[in-house]
Amino acid sequence: MCLAIGIDVHSKKLTSFAVPQDEENIDESEFCLEFNKEFKSTPADRTTLNRMAAWLNGREHLILIENSTKTHEVFWILTDLGCVVVVANASDLYRITMSVKKTDYHDCRELAHYARRYLNGEREIATCLIVTAEQLNRRQLCRIYAQASSGLSDLRRRIRSYMLARGIAVSIPERDIVSEASLRELEMVADTSMSLLIDEARRQRDRIKKIKNEILKEFKNDELFQLIYSIPGFGIVTASYLSAMIVDIGRFASAAAFAAYYGVVPKQRESADHSVRCGITRRGDDIAREMLVDGTFHHISIDVNRRSDVSRFYDRLRSR
Repeated sequence: MCLAIGIDVHSKKLTSFAVPQDEENIDESEFCLEFNKEFKSTPADRTTLNRMAAWLNGREHLILIENSTKTHEVFWILTDLGCVVVVANASDLYRITMSVKKTDYHDCRELAHYARRYLNGEREIATCLIVTAEQLNRRQLCRIYAQASSGLSDLRRRIRSYMLARGIAVSIPERDIVSEASLRELEMVADTSMSLLIDEARRQRDRIKKIKNEILKEFKNDELFQLIYSIPGFGIVTASYLSAMIVDIGRFASAAAFAAYYGVVPKQRESADHSVRCGITRRGDDIAREMLVDGTFHHISIDVNRRSDVSRFYDRLRSR
């Protein structure tokens, strides 16, 4: 039989509670009493987690914690120590979020009972994917690129606005205004303010190039990245960010589950006798959703001969 353990995690304190999977198991019940005395309220540090793992060594157990800012650290320490840990989203833990008794001890008791029901086959909670430090670093690299790219787009608007105010034009208006050819042309008529904008644009371009090279190094042996990058219309950054967010495509039960993860499925508003489909849910990561949508529309626009199933599906939707 298993022990079901709930841990309420905070930045400086852990509150833990254990119950036996089978309430009639006397041996496990007695162990839980001792465990609850020992770990009712403890510091949230590695020493405590080492001690907890030693107590649980040789006993089947499941630890349930709620997803929070401290979760990642606690999850990986306990997992590395051989503990079995499951993380749940707060939105699924109704007995905690809707409770009028908001105390750490109450929450960890509820988590323990959620864990026991989970062990007994009830699936009232969805478990979270907790990524490794390497995967976190990959995501952060892509987010840094997205922020830098957004900054460069803002700089383009500032340069265009200044050109309009000063009546400055370039020989090829449709050319990227922060390309080296455009910046060299602008230098010929630049005043102090324009020179500063040009210098800023060059620094930002160099930074983006450096980040892009780091992303390529990080993802060069990633099969999922290579697969997404092979899709026409999906560039290096889009492919890397999407693969960093997906991690393991096998964790999605269906294409619909994958679409729901990115928030590109319709919302539904239900009343007593009718159901209305609204806009998309927009759940999940905003940057990933934007890249997925932009990449898809770029793919559709360059697929002139309509060889792609995505392009043909898009055409069928538009024809309605």
